Amino acid sequence: MMQRIHMIGVCGVAMGTLALMLNERGHAVSGSDRNMYPPMSDVLAGSGVRLFEGFSADNIDSPDLVVIGNAISRGNPEVEYVLNARLPYLSMAQALYAFFLRDKEVVAVAGTHGKTTTTALLAHLLEESGMSPSFFVGGVTRNYDANHRLGSGRYFVIEADEYDSAFFEKVPKFVFYRPAHLLLTSLEFDHADIYRDLAEIELWFGRLVNMLPSGGTLLYAADYANLRAIAGRSPSRRFSYGSGGADFTCAFHGYDGDFSRLDIATPEGSFPVETRLFGHFNYANVLAAAAMARLLGAPEHGIARGLASFLGVKRRQECIYDAGGVKIYEDFAHHPTAVRYVLETMRERFPGARLWALYEPRSATSRRNVFQDVLPGSFAAADAVLIRAPYEGSAIPDSGRLDPVRLVHDISAIVPEARLFPDAGGMLDYIGRTISLERENVIVIMSNGAFDGIYDRIRVTMDSLAGGRPLRPAATSPVYGGGREGADD
Repeated sequence: MMQRIHMIGVCGVAMGTLALMLNERGHAVSGSDRNMYPPMSDVLAGSGVRLFEGFSADNIDSPDLVVIGNAISRGNPEVEYVLNARLPYLSMAQALYAFFLRDKEVVAVAGTHGKTTTTALLAHLLEESGMSPSFFVGGVTRNYDANHRLGSGRYFVIEADEYDSAFFEKVPKFVFYRPAHLLLTSLEFDHADIYRDLAEIELWFGRLVNMLPSGGTLLYAADYANLRAIAGRSPSRRFSYGSGGADFTCAFHGYDGDFSRLDIATPEGSFPVETRLFGHFNYANVLAAAAMARLLGAPEHGIARGLASFLGVKRRQECIYDAGGVKIYEDFAHHPTAVRYVLETMRERFPGARLWALYEPRSATSRRNVFQDVLPGSFAAADAVLIRAPYEGSAIPDSGRLDPVRLVHDISAIVPEARLFPDAGGMLDYIGRTISLERENVIVIMSNGAFDGIYDRIRVTMDSLAGGRPLRPAATSPVYGGGREGADD
């Protein structure tokens, strides 16, 4: 039955995607947000979702349900109207379960690193195996040019985010997904704005594992001691993946053009695969997705076909320029471990290139000083590190903020060249003056935000220097839509 649904904070990535899904199911959807800008605003408007710019009680016209995003807090005029009028409301996570997950067999992918790529890849492997899964991913999958799909099969593959759900339920979103099967990729400290320490995050991951049915499946990364301990308490069937001794392992056998060649070993035997992904952290993602797909019944030939045809996720190790001896990659990396993984991977893949690391500490955690001492070492594989000063629109007290001057000083002790810039424009000017095209250059841009529009601007800079040609437009998907700090909705 069609419902009238209003969404407060509709232009966040997850909220916008939910709005599209509800609209696809035939519901009459409206939404409001303070900052409406393309591409998400255009995608929503084009789908028929009615949009209101700014928040006002007048935007709410007798809905059957209101969905409130996690970027929305008390004092919002629409929230106050909903509460005073006693209108029914849900969080994004609750609504996702109520409308889409309840009748499916949920396969959740959780972890500090790798969950977006692993979720997208797992969904693609099941699709290529003829299982028609639904999926909901925190990034745009390049195979489908979307971050969601409503399939006809029994499985719903979802990226299970540990960030909190809404102002009225300060618990992780993944609590509401009630998975039948769970894949745990990693577990480190993150989200310092809502978690006190790693122990608190581990507590919630333990609670998530405890929700699994005894007939469900738990697959976990064996290289993380805390995941081994958490998994050991699960009543469901348990499998590990990773290094020697795990139930599922893989071996790298070199490159064949643009493909990495791997052997995946399972409890039943091994089989060869090829993937466009590269780097050992991505091979872990490949292994995790392949192992879970196999456990869910996907055949080896379907897995191999899916791995070979998987194009990746936008903003995850995505090559956005390749001309004139310059390759430019963008990546969502902002946690020190992710930064190190990406740069070490690029160093291994392009050993003779000059490796540039352009980093914007933009996430709620990376703008804090919790990783002040750890972050410098993450850049060790680079030849030049350019840091954008954190923006000041933040409620973080001075005592808790990242010190960018100290950060660059400490990086300088490890890397030949490290500099601090007030914005992306300064970085681009510096690159234009100092880059040598006599040598191969690999530039890696790392941020979970818009980074002053650097993705388009740097290609203009390179074109003017080398006469190159961009591979594709920079912002073509809703992954750029939300842009909120500390909130994934």
